[in-house]
Amino acid sequence: MYKHILNNLIPADDLHWCEEEKKYVSLSRDDIDQIAATCLNQGIDKLDDIMKVIEWAGFIRIGEILWRNFLSGGIRVVGFDEQGDPKFGPRQEEVNDA
Repeated sequence: MYKHILNNLIPADDLHWCEEEKKYVSLSRDDIDQIAATCLNQGIDKLDDIMKVIEWAGFIRIGEILWRNFLSGGIRVVGFDEQGDPKFGPRQEEVNDA
């Protein structure tokens, strides 16, 4: 689902190009470095735990972008998943034009 959102609903301008992975990602290298440093400063030193925080931050960033695009009318809610969270899709006009 994460890959579908990045590829279809979020403009590349809202993402960061990852040269190592050759793809767009939600967090910049600087963001990741800052998150890791903050984890270490707060006593979170296990790599698995740091990765969990980085993954969480990436999802939060995607959520922020989706929220902003939803409020501006760039995307719409097309349903809800098993947890009751909204599922997003293109604006209605884009669906009708396809």
